[in-house]
Amino acid sequence: MIKTVLGLGTATMDVVLQCDSLPKADEFEIIRNEQVLPGGSCANMLVTLAKLGANARQIAKIGDDSFGRTFREDLIQNGVNVSLLMTVPGGQTMHTYIIAAGNGEHTIFSNMGDCIMNLKAEEINPAMLEGVDLFYTDMFPSKPAIAMARLCKEKNIPVVFCLQCPVSIMNKIGVTIDEILEMITLSDLFVSGKYGYYDLTGIADHAQAMNELYERYRTLWGMVCTAGENGATWIDKEGIIVAEPYAIVPVDTTGAGDCFLGGLIYSRFVNGETKQQAMNFASATAAIKCTQPGPRINADAEMIREFMKSRA
Repeated sequence: MIKTVLGLGTATMDVVLQCDSLPKADEFEIIRNEQVLPGGSCANMLVTLAKLGANARQIAKIGDDSFGRTFREDLIQNGVNVSLLMTVPGGQTMHTYIIAAGNGEHTIFSNMGDCIMNLKAEEINPAMLEGVDLFYTDMFPSKPAIAMARLCKEKNIPVVFCLQCPVSIMNKIGVTIDEILEMITLSDLFVSGKYGYYDLTGIADHAQAMNELYERYRTLWGMVCTAGENGATWIDKEGIIVAEPYAIVPVDTTGAGDCFLGGLIYSRFVNGETKQQAMNFASATAAIKCTQPGPRINADAEMIREFMKSRA
């Protein structure tokens, strides 16, 4: 049974601007509320796991600026182990500007800073895997993520890889397609959105794209596609499992996919539930997140199960 999850990936602060609707080019919109909140895909997923009762650790580089200090303190408050979180003196922590509309839609702009992508493969060592049962990464950055995944394979520690950003964005931050494909070969479970599967296969239908990619790589635990209002799909050697989305009135969809994955890992690999149960639990986790502002969920496992019972 998996107890401790190690994550290597995005550690950011989110400047969230809430408005009624996303403006088109050359249009104006009024900001209704402005907040600075801790975020980052990897960190969001780890916080979800910690809130659900799992042990979570993060590897990343942050600056000693106000963003970095706030980010570290928030992880500690949420129960995430920060012993591997590295602070760069004089560094600038990655941060994003998120414009969140009243209907739940959002747009994200990222300032990468000078820390997150400067973690080196040489800084990865086997001691970091002490007590770790599962490794998660979104490849921010790629080379140390691959180095850690290779170590995990030597130690029979399962690897979960989430391609959070489109391939074009990954290329902009220095992650090559060859590195992405290598990480898939090192992974036990691959996760992406429908656009990620399109980028990797050129197939518009995400179900067909998933099948194409799975047949090509045959990852041990299969592949998962998160498709927002179209639900989520899990394909592996035993077939296809689908989780329908819960009907909600969205407030902010930022971080929903991260919380979905945290719920999935907790239910399936930490709690030992069936794949269908895990997909349903993950869908409920994402739904609750969408009813809350900001990129992270404010709920525990009991609250999520009560939500599921109320919608049964």
